Amino acid sequence: MTTSRNEYFPQSRLGPGATLEEKLEEMGMSAAEFADYTGETENTIKAVFVGKCSITPDMAAKFENVTRIPVHWWLNSQRNYDRFMTAKNRKKPVEEPVFA
Repeated sequence: MTTSRNEYFPQSRLGPGATLEEKLEEMGMSAAEFADYTGETENTIKAVFVGKCSITPDMAAKFENVTRIPVHWWLNSQRNYDRFMTAKNRKKPVEEPVFA
């Protein structure tokens, strides 16, 4: 028996890098300055901006120290973005398992 699911799937989703970039702009801080404060490289920060680098728990703690955005927010945002990108890039839908 086949069942269908109606699920909402947005066409796009902003990753945590978009929030980071916006927050730094609000704080008047460049990527280079933020990198200095966090101990990350400027290239890593710029890669986070565009979703090429994931935010790790260690990075999230460093980001919280500067932005005051909690660690759990950064990690949840990264997880949700990763799930979105995985679903978006999936070639075909995963079918329900068939048990005999």
